[in-house]
Amino acid sequence: MGMFDNIKCEYPLPDKPIGARNWQTKSFGDGMVGGFMDNYTITPEGKLILHKCTYETVPEEERPYYGTPDWDKNLLMQICGSMKSTPLEDEDQEYHGVINIYTNTSNNEWVEYDIKFTDGVVTEAKRIYREFG
Repeated sequence: MGMFDNIKCEYPLPDKPIGARNWQTKSFGDGMVGGFMDNYTITPEGKLILHKCTYETVPEEERPYYGTPDWDKNLLMQICGSMKSTPLEDEDQEYHGVINIYTNTSNNEWVEYDIKFTDGVVTEAKRIYREFG
């Protein structure tokens, strides 16, 4: 399973199916685990932008299920809403290399692309077709 990063892709992809919106990647990080749940955008011009943020712990009494019967019955309800992110600046990654992005469309079709960046700009976007099963 592992961690992943989210990518909003505004760059025009070839043969992009309708309903392909919420992209993920495991191309960053240590190569085994994947990313760190960061948020990126590939701009229409082909730049990879990291949306930097900071996280802080939300006090228990400010969490959505605090004080409800679910709070004591289910540890997941205690964790829900336990972290809050605060946006910082956006940072052009000036990325050089290939990242793989993937998603499921609204009709549950698996879609995957390899996106090649050269000197910080997309130079190739290639759809990957995989056989499952």
